[in-house]
Amino acid sequence: MERCLEIYERIKERGQAAIEEFIADRRSEDLFLDFKRSSDDGNGNRLSNNDRKNLAKAISGFGNSEGGVIVWGVDCSIDVDGADVAHTEVFINNPTRFSSLLQGVISGCTVPPHSGVENYVINVDEDRGFVVTLIPKSNWAPHQMLPDKKYLIRAGSDFIPTPHDVLAGMFGRRPQPHVFHQYILAVPELRGNELYITFGLAIHNEGPGIASDIFCTCLMQYLPGNNSQMRFETPGQANWTGSFEFWRQASLISAPGYRLPPGANVQPLIIHLSLIPPFDGVLKISGTVGSGESRRYEFLIEKDAHDIQQHYDLFVHKTANNSFTEGEKHDIAMAIVGDNDA
Repeated sequence: MERCLEIYERIKERGQAAIEEFIADRRSEDLFLDFKRSSDDGNGNRLSNNDRKNLAKAISGFGNSEGGVIVWGVDCSIDVDGADVAHTEVFINNPTRFSSLLQGVISGCTVPPHSGVENYVINVDEDRGFVVTLIPKSNWAPHQMLPDKKYLIRAGSDFIPTPHDVLAGMFGRRPQPHVFHQYILAVPELRGNELYITFGLAIHNEGPGIASDIFCTCLMQYLPGNNSQMRFETPGQANWTGSFEFWRQASLISAPGYRLPPGANVQPLIIHLSLIPPFDGVLKISGTVGSGESRRYEFLIEKDAHDIQQHYDLFVHKTANNSFTEGEKHDIAMAIVGDNDA
């Protein structure tokens, strides 16, 4: 998981407690984290010029670097080392409105706009709280902030002008692909006492460039019981080469000349999972996807015996009562094979 996304998800999960921890620890701003207080504490009916400028700087600087997070509603102070550290909560009034104001100006903050920016509201009480802004690394860099027409990057705890050689490289490089995995689930079935789940490991190219040398690996580390089984299937074998190590691991790479255009999907691997009681262990499946021009993503499916037993029993119960929709079956299967953070 990218560092900025890890910070963002942790703040979302823990809410105000995460921000209070930053302040208690006097957490310093760094490559991935920035603290801001609103110039009008969120009282305006429009985003203040100062807040808009800070947002534009962050979108350009974080987007042109490795991504980052802004926590709105925290005042910083200089510590003995000269670093900006989280000092005091300065709540945003009506944080939902403030988030909406931020969202409304994102597209006009940079050229080109950064479509991956999102905001999350943390309410402390009915009228006050924080807003957290995620700015991922952009596939469309470089981003020029407006109206100052500057190209920025993140360096330490500051946003600085992009050095000429770095900027030249950004303009000169070919559009890059951005590939990551998705799951495509078939409708699960109950075959006697066997819960049969089939899902495809699909690779999606979200970036503006064409992907080649696409790869995926999948390792079955543990099955939840001696009766359970898993096997691989490779559709479109002409487009893939690789190996299978016993029945536990698949390692595939796209054939020379095979390319994945922007916005397209390919499914190199189908996983057939047969879950049969008793369940006395963990289900653990891990793997990677990527391409020659794109970063590698890891995935992890990990569920303990108790979770699997609960979902298995629910599937059996609903099947026996003949009250099962395909959507509900899909939800139970996804609860079992849904991705954990790797």
